[in-house]
Amino acid sequence: MSDVDYFVEIAEAAAEESGRKLLKFFRNPKLSISRKYDYPGSIVTNADKESEKLILARIRKSRVKSTVISEEAGEVDYGSRDIIWAVDPLDGTLNFAKGIPHFAVSIGVRVEKRTVAGAIYDPVLDEMFTAGRGIGGRLNGKKLRLSNTTALRNSALIFEWWEPEPSIPDPLALEKRLYRYTRSLRSPGSIALNLCSVASGRFDGMITVYLKSPVWETVAGCLIIEEAGGRVTNSLGNGWEGLSRSIIAGPPAFQEKLLGFIKEETG
Repeated sequence: MSDVDYFVEIAEAAAEESGRKLLKFFRNPKLSISRKYDYPGSIVTNADKESEKLILARIRKSRVKSTVISEEAGEVDYGSRDIIWAVDPLDGTLNFAKGIPHFAVSIGVRVEKRTVAGAIYDPVLDEMFTAGRGIGGRLNGKKLRLSNTTALRNSALIFEWWEPEPSIPDPLALEKRLYRYTRSLRSPGSIALNLCSVASGRFDGMITVYLKSPVWETVAGCLIIEEAGGRVTNSLGNGWEGLSRSIIAGPPAFQEKLLGFIKEETG
């Protein structure tokens, strides 16, 4: 078994175990919610923390010398910074807290700042999205297929934003312009599942506006899209691994049109 296969195996097992734990808290009166202060309206639940404990235990048990960067725990040192586990124990916390069945566990693995493996698990639908660098993207073991849409008009897009950035200084204005050209523009509330929705062809593309994209929310899903044959860049058309600026994703030809639209409308 290669290192990449091994990383995928650990990430998949950890994501599934923690996802099943989340289901025990979902719509449960024992769910507790508290505020965070990283951005307005941010919250954390006891389910986030319990899910994270399981993932950290699974990684520790693997004895891979590494560091975990997790949304709730921050950095956890397991002996090396050459390998980074990027962990979001509950992506879509607001959905989860509101009883909306659209959330996931996301785990990515980076070796020397290059993402090599990822797993995203949707416990409600029992869907496991996985990818390993050079070995393809899968949904429950079957090859992923992107949308064949090439035109912006009549496309179905995901658009979400967290803060303006130099290439998209007014996200709401861009969103309003996109409405004129697309059939559907939606904000489902889970970045990890948004990326998986593009990788599986459920949406034609996505734009998520960040100044700096969070490693725990994005790297697993970006790799899954790339390994499915898609293209992911930031708003300048540069690689996503630098985590700088927004994420623009879709099938290659369509993604180019999204980039062109952004440059035309905001330039």
